[in-house]
Amino acid sequence: MTNIQAPAVKMGVREYLESLVSIVRSPASFFESANDETGSRRALLFLMISGLFYCSVSMTYFFENSLVMGVVMMVNAVFMPALGACFSFCIMRMMTPSMASYSSVFNVYAYASGAVMVISWIPGLAVVMEPVRAILVGVGLYKTGKLGRFQSFITVVLTAVLLLLFFWTVAPLVVSIRDF
Repeated sequence: MTNIQAPAVKMGVREYLESLVSIVRSPASFFESANDETGSRRALLFLMISGLFYCSVSMTYFFENSLVMGVVMMVNAVFMPALGACFSFCIMRMMTPSMASYSSVFNVYAYASGAVMVISWIPGLAVVMEPVRAILVGVGLYKTGKLGRFQSFITVVLTAVLLLLFFWTVAPLVVSIRDF
């Protein structure tokens, strides 16, 4: 009898740093190779490691070691790429029905966000790194989502608009709940 096992998802320090350097050095070739990944476990681990680094450094330097703020930032670090991937996936499905899976779109967002988080904790660089994240997502969608360059650009822009509209819509609700 043969024992067939799924390949182990390994994300140690070495694999994390290799992924990070690959994303920064050549995002197009990285996302082409990441397109072969099945599932989102490796991308999620990459995102979680980057999120832990981002939250721990931010919490230490800016929020006086507030554990509550660290937890909120960690939830935000994981939730925002998932929400952005959800919006992008819906937009991609509306453009052309035969597109990539949600898993591959999430992988693009997880890798792009994780790569940017390592630098964006530095004051003043968060605003600069958002366009870099958008470019990385655009390149990733172009390479993995079978989109054209213009379609990839439109998807990133529409996703940003939807995210802004979503939070502008939810903000009054959160304020009213808090005051209740």
